[in-house]
Amino acid sequence: MSKPMRASRVMRYYLFRTRRLTRRQLGTLQDWKMRVVFWIGALLVGLVTVSFAWVAEYCASLFFQLQRQSSLWPILITPAGMLLVTAIMRRTGPESQGSGIPQVLVVLKQRYHWLRPTFLSLRVIVSKFGLTCLGLLCGASIGREGPSVQIGAAIMYSAGKIGRLQQKYVDTSLIVAGGAAGVSAAFNAPLAGIVFAIEELAGSFEQRTSGTLILAILLSGVVVLSIAGHYSYFGHPEGVLDLTHEWLAVGVTALVCGLLGGAFSRLLIAGSRFLSPYARNHPYRVVLMCALVVVFLGLLTGGATYGSGYEQARHLLSGESQGDWFFPLAKMGATLVSYFTGMPGGLFSPSLAAGAGVGNVIGGLFPGVSVVGLTLVAMAAFLAAVIQRPITSFVIVMELTGNRHDILLPLMAGAFLAAAVSKIVWLKPLYDSLADRLQEGEGMALDRARVVSADGGDEKR
Repeated sequence: MSKPMRASRVMRYYLFRTRRLTRRQLGTLQDWKMRVVFWIGALLVGLVTVSFAWVAEYCASLFFQLQRQSSLWPILITPAGMLLVTAIMRRTGPESQGSGIPQVLVVLKQRYHWLRPTFLSLRVIVSKFGLTCLGLLCGASIGREGPSVQIGAAIMYSAGKIGRLQQKYVDTSLIVAGGAAGVSAAFNAPLAGIVFAIEELAGSFEQRTSGTLILAILLSGVVVLSIAGHYSYFGHPEGVLDLTHEWLAVGVTALVCGLLGGAFSRLLIAGSRFLSPYARNHPYRVVLMCALVVVFLGLLTGGATYGSGYEQARHLLSGESQGDWFFPLAKMGATLVSYFTGMPGGLFSPSLAAGAGVGNVIGGLFPGVSVVGLTLVAMAAFLAAVIQRPITSFVIVMELTGNRHDILLPLMAGAFLAAAVSKIVWLKPLYDSLADRLQEGEGMALDRARVVSADGGDEKR
């Protein structure tokens, strides 16, 4: 064989191998279609979530303006607002009630795939958005981060349906990415969103889409960053702890937060189960009773238990106010009864506020130890005790306070110890317990979803 012919064969073989390698590296058209849907969905999650944050904060500030004018305003506004939320939910369906995270956990299970069109519909996005803001407008002790998870999951799921993705595994990955992107955008904390996806939703992680999923979470965070700017919600509070010297203070804080957080979870599950039959038969009476408890606790604390609790936690961290044991206990009570009403709202920010109150008090018991540092540890510890997700908890606190790596070890120690202690009081993670209640059909949302699915023509999968 001549030298030119040999060179020609080598060149053709090289071009053939290069073409195959390029196709494998770039992916198929369907792969790129999937990526584009993930990216567009993530951008939409970021836009909707930052809008949700603005409207929710405006509603909360409007309530506090009225409450500062007269402490008697909540006596009228809070019961009326909670009754209105209940009336709207009874007309539109209860798919948007509660935190939103248990609903996402339920639809991720293979057995309940048929609920996805109901719990992740466009109607749920609108109602979750509006009803959570209405709840904050009437002073309920709720957060917006839990609803952001369901909103994000619903947006990504809807994007997948519009994009007509063919792979069955993509649906699950879209929901996980949407829920985690909701956390990322709500806290302006992309790392917290990734950790949440792994820690809370790890059972649904798909290896084939993990890279695209993480990129979608980061994209939603970039959208919030570009709109709202680079900020930490609690600023950069000054407080340093040395775990080797101040381990006793950190241990006591974690122990107390673990016991209180576990008790909170136990009371929330037991209370929901106890009130469930009464709420079905006399929904407005139960809501009115809960609203009056919220007002009563608000009057006793000078309005400190109303709303998400972000402002109260910020004041405790900045030293503008001093905590006492009554505030965290009252905040826990107000959050419990707000959840019992069934209105949309999350538990993250109220838990952070209650933890800040506990840490501020314990900090005063240890002279020479940074009160602000213990307050930060208590915020991570109490949240970890409630949701029993320690990594998500300390990462959220770290990112909300400007990525303070100098306090990372105390945050980690406090979160892990509190999560372990809380299992003594309530063994199962809170959101898993709430998801179990939905699966058992004890919740009003699942019963309604079955009726809608049967009558509305959504094909059962």
